[in-house]
Amino acid sequence: MTSWMDDAQRAVRKVLAPETAAGKTLRAGKDAARTFRDGVWPRTPEPEPVREGPGLADYAEWLAEQPPLEPLPTSVDAAFVVVIETAGDPDDAARERERVTIASVEDQGGASARVLTVPSGTPMRDVLAGATEDFVLFLRAGSVLRPLALEQIAKQYRVDPVLRVVAFDSDTLDAEGGRTAPRFRPEWSPEMMLGANYLGRAFAIRVDLARDVPSAAVDDHGVWRLLLAGEFGDETVDLIPHVLLSEPEGSTPPVRAADAAMVAAVLSARGERAEAEVVDGVVRVRFQPAEWPSVSIVIPTRHSRANLERLLPSLATTDYPAFDVTVVDNGGESAENDDWYAAIGSGLPFRHVWWTEDPFNYSRVNTVTARSTQGDVLVFLNDDTEIVDPGWLREMVGLLSRDGIGTVGYQHRTADGRVQHGGVMIGPGGFAANLFAGMRPDEDSLMGPVAWYRDSLAVTAACVAIRRPHFEEVGGFDERFQLTGSDVVLGLDQVIRGRRNAVIPFDAVRHFESLTRGAHAPRADSFASYWRYHPWIVGGDPYISPNVSRLSAVPRFAAADDPSPLELALAGLGRPFVSDAQRSTISEDATALLPIASISAAEVATVRETHASIAGRREVRTVNWLLPGFDLPFFGGVNTALRIADKLHREHGVANRFFVNGHPNDEFYASAIAAAFPSLADSEVHNYYGTDEGLAAIPPADAAIATFWLTARDVAKLPGDTRKFYLVQDYEPSFYPASTMFAMTEQTYRLGLYGICNTRSMHDIYAGGYEGTATYFTPAADRGIFHPEGRGERAPGDPVTIFAYARDHFRNCWELVFAALSEIKRRHGDGVRIVAAGAKYLPPSADFIDLGLLDYRATGRLYRGTDIGVTMQISRHPSYLPVELMASGVAMVVPDSPWFRWLFAGGENARTTMMTVEEVVAGIDELIRDEQLRRRIATAGVETIDRAHSDWDAALDGIYDFLCDPETNAIPTEAPTWIAP
Repeated sequence: MTSWMDDAQRAVRKVLAPETAAGKTLRAGKDAARTFRDGVWPRTPEPEPVREGPGLADYAEWLAEQPPLEPLPTSVDAAFVVVIETAGDPDDAARERERVTIASVEDQGGASARVLTVPSGTPMRDVLAGATEDFVLFLRAGSVLRPLALEQIAKQYRVDPVLRVVAFDSDTLDAEGGRTAPRFRPEWSPEMMLGANYLGRAFAIRVDLARDVPSAAVDDHGVWRLLLAGEFGDETVDLIPHVLLSEPEGSTPPVRAADAAMVAAVLSARGERAEAEVVDGVVRVRFQPAEWPSVSIVIPTRHSRANLERLLPSLATTDYPAFDVTVVDNGGESAENDDWYAAIGSGLPFRHVWWTEDPFNYSRVNTVTARSTQGDVLVFLNDDTEIVDPGWLREMVGLLSRDGIGTVGYQHRTADGRVQHGGVMIGPGGFAANLFAGMRPDEDSLMGPVAWYRDSLAVTAACVAIRRPHFEEVGGFDERFQLTGSDVVLGLDQVIRGRRNAVIPFDAVRHFESLTRGAHAPRADSFASYWRYHPWIVGGDPYISPNVSRLSAVPRFAAADDPSPLELALAGLGRPFVSDAQRSTISEDATALLPIASISAAEVATVRETHASIAGRREVRTVNWLLPGFDLPFFGGVNTALRIADKLHREHGVANRFFVNGHPNDEFYASAIAAAFPSLADSEVHNYYGTDEGLAAIPPADAAIATFWLTARDVAKLPGDTRKFYLVQDYEPSFYPASTMFAMTEQTYRLGLYGICNTRSMHDIYAGGYEGTATYFTPAADRGIFHPEGRGERAPGDPVTIFAYARDHFRNCWELVFAALSEIKRRHGDGVRIVAAGAKYLPPSADFIDLGLLDYRATGRLYRGTDIGVTMQISRHPSYLPVELMASGVAMVVPDSPWFRWLFAGGENARTTMMTVEEVVAGIDELIRDEQLRRRIATAGVETIDRAHSDWDAALDGIYDFLCDPETNAIPTEAPTWIAP
């Protein structure tokens, strides 16, 4: 007869199998609950096999997979004028083409549209004189607007009323009316627009903007001028990734010399001096800054004479007024090698330095050497490259001089003339790859011709230019990358700061990839890459359409059964991929977790007796941290635990040991910890099992700290640690209804552990409600990210921007927030724009901008563009979000809760409200209508953060002393000795 424990173990295996999501109970990590005493783990699942060349090759097959557009549940308000360009003297065939286009407009359903047919070349100003519509489309006769196209555009504008241009995808109609040759567009790409009108006619633009551009006519030349002259930005251009337009075959003319002259003229009118000519069917633009900055070129090498003998003479042909070259060599210093450099470097402003650090770190080599140079612009160049155009450096630096540019690189060709690098894309293999690798430069693709300029998330450091201040601002190349990946991060760091990375498509610098060090990427670089690329692995590459497979550097159609880049990345790192979908009930979770959370009264008594037997101060030199499994180290409770460990190490020399109760992948967790806090990179990181044997295997430390309710039981049972602590960061019983789960969670507050409480509220609960011995700290904002400097002023008539944290965990009361914001949008329409971030899951019907998961470093810039923030946490901790929003100058709408009054003063630094839809709507509505109140609350919020929440180190100052002597340094409480569930 089996025992209840055997039955429970079988239940655990069933409920916590990899395909379930019961681990969501653990909140800090989806897999933490799968650790228990039998130590049996599922093998890392292999990714699903993909067809040869991931994705699909056939457009018809891809179309068949696409769900049809559905009519919107509510009517749209935007009005359109559709201008149809016709031949000057139309024949019957031309008239039929007009009729086809007009019919497609008339078939748009609920959207209001007026049709104008005008001869090609008619000035836009004349065509639109007196027009009162919101948007205009310029279509060629014979084009077909797909059903519901205008409704989709109107919906996009309703969601984001600052939009000036709404672009979309298109395809081509062949002679038989079949649909071929789709064009899938990236997000707004200003540099791509220099060389060709990559949007073609697949866009709608505000009528007033089209009417105000001088010399713009209704033809290809004029439409391009309109788009180029607009000086649009990411915030005013949006893309609908659906094919909403089909155009006649052969309707797009080639780029002509007149187009190049137009590009140069438009740039000149904007104050940008440039020369332009047509090269290989693309306008090639060479910017001419008023003054050419000095340039320092850095070339790392392992004394590869074959490479340098090809590169350096070619580099000597460079036509640039002021540059210098530094070769940094780790191939071994000798008199012979010095003599060789003296001979090969003649004719160049050249020096060489020897690098002796071991092991070799490509990032550090480049960063240290760059800091020994003086150039205003830094260019990093691999030794396995060759200069084939003397004007290469002028062209790079000229483009780099544009406002908003972070880095510039070239499309590289190999010895056989094929593309080696056309920009960096994130997705293939779950990481990054060189776009267009292996293609011919004259090929077309789903994303447009290979020969176009590209904006990209990054460019390869085989040849990259960056302004020195931008390089230093991000700390140079990230030295956590030994050999590969830091160039991608250099680009991503520019994107986070609102800059673009551009790829010049012309044959100027060739790259003979990996001739020096081979193609092997250290495994540590893969882990480092995962943590830095993660937001784009999950959320997508903005320069790669979601209609294009993210698994292939050669563009193919995205297939419905393609594995996600996240799945591939985790498989490569040896970590199972588990869907976020909840498949278990709270009862099933409780049944599974009962044996894990079990502890006896005798064991609790031992904790209390041990603590009572230790008197006075004992210096802490080692700390055992017991963590649940986690996915991201940059947010929430896990980040705070690591932040405390970081401070203990930096200021007190504490050796931190991390024991993770999750999937046994020490590399994954060690790299995560190092990614968040580099000072912890040398800490011990191990998996542990919560069995008696597993806990006995953990070596004793001066202090052990639980970081989550399930690890509290484990800390209490540790046999060797004498002082035991509990980092309490929220009232976790409130995450569950009154139930077994509530009981198990609440019981952890009665284990006799010393409490380190996040906020006074948590302290009053732990020390007052449960009679624990505790201290507390008050959270702070990272002022390097969250600050009000650079906030833009709203112009009259601009919509009010509202930010909401869009996570569906029940403690965030997302249903309440969603309902309130939906009503606000209904009331104010174009007067507000609502931005949601945190998870990509909003329904298509939501009138919100859904940004999904963001890199935490990018959120500060987002918040500085926000007027009102809304958070409605129901637990006893308000989360860090309002602190960070207030620090960024955002007026907050928050719950009127006694637990949050250490931070919020209603009517002073926040608009507090009852947690009902009616009252939340009233609070937001008041701040929308009363700009002075909004400004006053925002200013007071910044002052609150400046005064009490601006320094994390200061906030955590008392924790070390509490660890050394918790009885003496405990903070008393005046809170009641009971607490309501």
